[in-house]
Amino acid sequence: MRLVRLVALFGSVVLLVTVSVSLFDLRSERRNQIDASVVVAAESTNQSVAAKIDRAIALIDAANMSTEPAAIAGSFDGSVSVCVVSATGRACTDRDVSAGPAFGEAAMQAGLAGGAVAAAQPDSQTVLLVGDTSDGATVVIELGASALSIGTAEPDVVVEVLIAEDQPVSADGPESMNGLRVMSTATGLAAGGAIVVTASADGDVGLVGDGLAMYGLLFALGTVLIALAGWTVLVDRRSLEHRASTDELTGLVNRREFEHRAEEELDLAGRVGAGVCVMLIDLNSFKQINDTLGHQFGDLVLTACAERLSAAVRDTDLVGRWGGDEFVILLPGLQDASAVRTSAERIAGRLSASPLVGDVTVTASIGAAMYPRHGATLDDLIRSADVAMYGAKSTGVVHRMADPINLDTMSPLDVVSRNYAGPERRRPAPSLDDPPVGDRDLSRG
Repeated sequence: MRLVRLVALFGSVVLLVTVSVSLFDLRSERRNQIDASVVVAAESTNQSVAAKIDRAIALIDAANMSTEPAAIAGSFDGSVSVCVVSATGRACTDRDVSAGPAFGEAAMQAGLAGGAVAAAQPDSQTVLLVGDTSDGATVVIELGASALSIGTAEPDVVVEVLIAEDQPVSADGPESMNGLRVMSTATGLAAGGAIVVTASADGDVGLVGDGLAMYGLLFALGTVLIALAGWTVLVDRRSLEHRASTDELTGLVNRREFEHRAEEELDLAGRVGAGVCVMLIDLNSFKQINDTLGHQFGDLVLTACAERLSAAVRDTDLVGRWGGDEFVILLPGLQDASAVRTSAERIAGRLSASPLVGDVTVTASIGAAMYPRHGATLDDLIRSADVAMYGAKSTGVVHRMADPINLDTMSPLDVVSRNYAGPERRRPAPSLDDPPVGDRDLSRG
């Protein structure tokens, strides 16, 4: 009996240590998630602010003395005032912003720079942009903080845009401040001052506090450690199962899980004689978004696309991330080509209906294949949908339906002539030793 108690005590101590480590790991993981959200929100907002300043400078460079101030102001949301000053007078949208405290210095800097410059006005929390036109007029644009701000796709993150007299040093990463995790970035202005973007989120990691309170709670849980250990194992197993089947970025099912569930659906359809549709969706010009706005902003776009795709389909449909900027949808029960086209148009329309993140919109190319017309297996359907999608992209249409396949007659040269590289999205020309992959005469969807 004593041996049993010693073993139980030893086991309890081991479990206690394990739980303590697990709790600390969970706190660290949660803190990292909060920090990542704050960093993404700050950097994406900072990029948007810089883009709006560049847009204002471009509008000044393109203006002349006959340009209507309202036309310039209409290019921005929020608080914007514009004046065009010439030898014959001045025209303003609402008030004379050339009388502001920063105008004189900004006008001088613009003359020295030979182009429009921006200056901070901290007292009014505005940015003043001044520049001369080719015909001798001076254009003055005043942007309020509300015109520079954008929303953030990060939940529970608050973003503020402040106009500062001096440029602070940008932080290397999030810092703790009054119970918040805070990230600040600053952009200096040519004529003085800076625009400071601050993103903050609640720093509470959702677990018990540090010190004696945590250890007291852990020791109080000693009487139920065996049950807790079993529960922990169960939770960890479910968590691993969830991670194994879910795309970490978008929350959609990943490729492996999609293939597993699609195979089950095709098996059921084969037994009952039902139809199934598979759609491959590729975002157009997504590489340009990554190259110009950064991969973190691209991740926000992918997440927003996943949300819209999920909202555009039926409850019985399955949306997954195939890889990169490609998504895949399984639509059970669709047997009619017109219904497939209607679904593809609805999905494409939902994606491009309005900006996804900030002012960024995307379009997509969609290829559709139907079981059993375009393939008897998931691999065949994916190949057919991939060919159709690539055909839609190369011809500039939104969606395209695959044509029936003929695996026995298509030669490797046919594959090359159709620019097809298979569902892995690689596109080098195959060699003549490659096996046949099917006959596709692509038709418009």
